[in-house]
Amino acid sequence: MKSIKFFTLGCKANQYDTQSIRERFLNRGFRETDGLKRPDYFLVNTCTVTSGADQKSRNIIRRCVKVNPKAKVIVTGCLAEKDWGQLANIRGIGLVIKKSFFPEGISGFSGHTRAFLKIQDGCANFCAYCKVALVRGSQRSKRLQQVFKEAKALVACGYKEIVLTGICLGAYGRDLSSGQGLVDVLDILEGIEGLERIRLSSIEAGDVSLKLINRMGQSKKLCRHLHIPMQSGDDRILMRMNRKYTGKKYQELVAGVKRDIPGVSITTDCLVGFPGESEENFENTLDLVRKIMPLNTHIFPYSSRSGTRAAEFEDKVEPKLIRQRCMRLEKIAAESREKFMKSFTGKTELVLIEGVSNDDAGLLEGLTDNYLKVKLPFKPGLANMVVRAKLKTIAGGSLVGEYVDKY
Repeated sequence: MKSIKFFTLGCKANQYDTQSIRERFLNRGFRETDGLKRPDYFLVNTCTVTSGADQKSRNIIRRCVKVNPKAKVIVTGCLAEKDWGQLANIRGIGLVIKKSFFPEGISGFSGHTRAFLKIQDGCANFCAYCKVALVRGSQRSKRLQQVFKEAKALVACGYKEIVLTGICLGAYGRDLSSGQGLVDVLDILEGIEGLERIRLSSIEAGDVSLKLINRMGQSKKLCRHLHIPMQSGDDRILMRMNRKYTGKKYQELVAGVKRDIPGVSITTDCLVGFPGESEENFENTLDLVRKIMPLNTHIFPYSSRSGTRAAEFEDKVEPKLIRQRCMRLEKIAAESREKFMKSFTGKTELVLIEGVSNDDAGLLEGLTDNYLKVKLPFKPGLANMVVRAKLKTIAGGSLVGEYVDKY
């Protein structure tokens, strides 16, 4: 029996794609190995969102070749899709798959308590800094009945939370003649018995409609959490990035969401050091982060990506200055996270237990629907269970709680 080991870099959509590929191999008689064994095959699902992601992808490929020079290394994903030439000089690669996977579906999600379900692929935004639209192709959506069938199968396998994901999730349905959109997906999934939570992955500000906000406010299953990429808080930089909103519009959107959905958490992305970013421009980003008070802020230093519009801009920001600005933003983001978390101390929330804490075997950890990480005293048999917990204190970036009910 041939053995195989999988590596995944990048977004939730990539993780879903790897699971689809995994099931194809296992259904054909392959055996997945653990970290201690030398497999006959490696499969590396690459990412190219930043230059750092490119380098990490190449490093993992080289590591695979070094671990077992006789193994066949299969490379797929975004780096392979557009810049396969970067891989040509790496010895040991047996196959490069230049194809975007949009599979029929998955039956489980290896190694996860929550299941990711990709319902959309492709992007038409063409942000000036981003290669995603170049490597993922045109927008395309799964048929609603296919989404429903796949979600039911995942719930039947025991998954209580499904995370809907896509390259541009809010664009779901725009390529379908049915006129159905993301809210229609939420409506049909709401009726699945045994499904306790539906979570949205990243969604663009322009796709957060009043209809979606109303649905989130009324739903008993849709999680109070939106990841809305911000990238910059400065109007000039946003326009240069080809983003479709102003800092004020973004702030008003978040304020409206928080007003209509009590307890909702906002997480976001910020890109630091975009060409032409002045100190004043960057200060506007800091100011907007302070105002929206996100739970998490993913900070990316700008790196030039070949083929994008920004790669042609000449007014680059010095790398040293980008690093300094990233550290300043990290401080503001940490303060915002702390303030948001403190607002929940003393409250009782439902927590989906994911398993034993990586930091302390005497604790369990899980997530509230609004994406707060909670640690609780260890009790056997609670993995993948939803428990009620009173949130007491903050420690190590998590809320520490106690059980309200007996388990």
